[in-house]
Amino acid sequence: MKEIEHRINYNLKPFNTLRISSIADDVYLPKTIDEMTLLLANMDNPVIVGNGSNILFSSKGVKRPVIITKNLDKVNVNPPSIEAQTGVSTIRLSNMAFELGLSGFEFLIGLPATLGGAVAMNAAANAQAISDYFVSAKAYDTKEDKIVELAAPDMEFGYRTSIIKKNPGRYILLSAKFELLRSDSYIAIKETMDKAVEKRKNTQPSLKEPNLGCAFKNPTDKNGQKLSAGKLLDEAGLKGFLSGGAMVYFNHANFIINFNEASSLDYINVMREMQRLVFDEFDIMLEPEVIYIGSDKKELELWNTLLKG
Repeated sequence: MKEIEHRINYNLKPFNTLRISSIADDVYLPKTIDEMTLLLANMDNPVIVGNGSNILFSSKGVKRPVIITKNLDKVNVNPPSIEAQTGVSTIRLSNMAFELGLSGFEFLIGLPATLGGAVAMNAAANAQAISDYFVSAKAYDTKEDKIVELAAPDMEFGYRTSIIKKNPGRYILLSAKFELLRSDSYIAIKETMDKAVEKRKNTQPSLKEPNLGCAFKNPTDKNGQKLSAGKLLDEAGLKGFLSGGAMVYFNHANFIINFNEASSLDYINVMREMQRLVFDEFDIMLEPEVIYIGSDKKELELWNTLLKG
């Protein structure tokens, strides 16, 4: 695999939106789907990274091989269909749909992610979701060692989840196809995009305040009613809570910002306190939305307590 771009002892700080420094032993940057599938066929349990918008890398470093998808950014357009590779920016997709007069991707303008992560977690906002317009995907099945095509019913989409999320490490998204809605009004599309940007700006930290998006999923109560994790965290008095360089954001309590060279341990400690106080106050156990990547013993033990609740 000599022809594939490879870095040794490479800092992942530019590849996570929390801007945590984390040295990875081996990092690969494939430029084509063929290179990507070659890597996947010859690696055991690699970490797949797009924009790193919900991945907490350990400050102690990453031992697993890392594949960064940023160069897998090809898009094919046949309106109202759009097919894009896994590393394409969601913001780029939103702008491209607007230019084509297509509606459905307006919400993506506010998500600092790549398509791979957006599909895996069924990204959604403002009454729109990736699954609403999804047609099919090509993915590498690491169990069968082959490329498979997944139709919408195969994807098992749900709230913040999909077959990719439910089977960690098995299905690696290569590309996905969507069918959007033709619109008679560019103005209407642009207004919806602007509202999405404005809402994010008013309630969520910008990337100038490094963060990983929502720390916890929205829970459901005993009657199956969806609740707001941010509201619960706010009512538990967590805005402004800090540990080391990590702090709960003042305008939205479900965000943790890196305000002063935070470590991954700082972030985990803040999450544990958030989870504990909400449970003590409301008897509701919050489930992490962030994914931890690392092998530090202390961090893993603490992270596992978060997952178990």
